[in-house]
Amino acid sequence: MLFGKIRSLATLMYFHRRRAAVSVAFTAAYGYLCWKGKHVDNELIRMGIAGSITHTFVECLFHSIDTINVRAKAHEHAISSYNTLKTIYVKDGVYGFFRGFSATFYGSVFCGFIYFSTYKAFKSIFWDMFGDDSHMAWVFFCSAFVSEFLTLLVYYPYDLLKCRLQSRSYKFKYNNLVHAFRKEFKQGVIRGLY
Repeated sequence: MLFGKIRSLATLMYFHRRRAAVSVAFTAAYGYLCWKGKHVDNELIRMGIAGSITHTFVECLFHSIDTINVRAKAHEHAISSYNTLKTIYVKDGVYGFFRGFSATFYGSVFCGFIYFSTYKAFKSIFWDMFGDDSHMAWVFFCSAFVSEFLTLLVYYPYDLLKCRLQSRSYKFKYNNLVHAFRKEFKQGVIRGLY
C-alpha cells in the first residue's frame, strides 16, 4: 500500500516536472526579489511587495475552499459543500482541490503588488487634488476605487481561468494555465476574458 502511494507520487512528479521546475524557479525569484525589496528606499515598491506577499498568502490559503465553492455552484443540482468535498476527493483525489492553483498564485503575486502600490500612490495624488480641507474618507474611497479598478484589469482574466480550471468544465478543455492563455490568444477572444 505504501509502496503504491510512493510510486503514484513519483509518477505524478515525473509527469509534472516541467511545471514544478517553473513553479520553483518563479517562487525562488519572487522570494529573492521580495527579500531585496525590503531595502529599497521607494515606499511604493515596499508597499507593493508587502501587499503582494499578503495577497498571495491569503488567496493560496483559501484556494481549496474556493474550489469546493466553485464546484458546488457549477453542479447541475443543489449540492452541499460536504458532498462536493467528497465528490472532489473521490474523483480527483487531493490534486482536485488544487486545480487552478497556478492561476491563483501568479495572479495574486501581480495583483497584490499592483493594488497596494497604486493605492498608496493614488492616496497622495488625491490628497493633493482634493486639498487638506476635504474629508479623508473621500480620499480613501477614490484611491481604493481606482486601485481596485486597475487591479481587476489584470486579475480578472486569471480569476476567470482559475474558475474554469476548478470547475473542470469540459467545454473549455484547458490543461493548465499556460494552455488556457494560449488557447484564448489563438482564438482571438481576449475580450472574452473580461
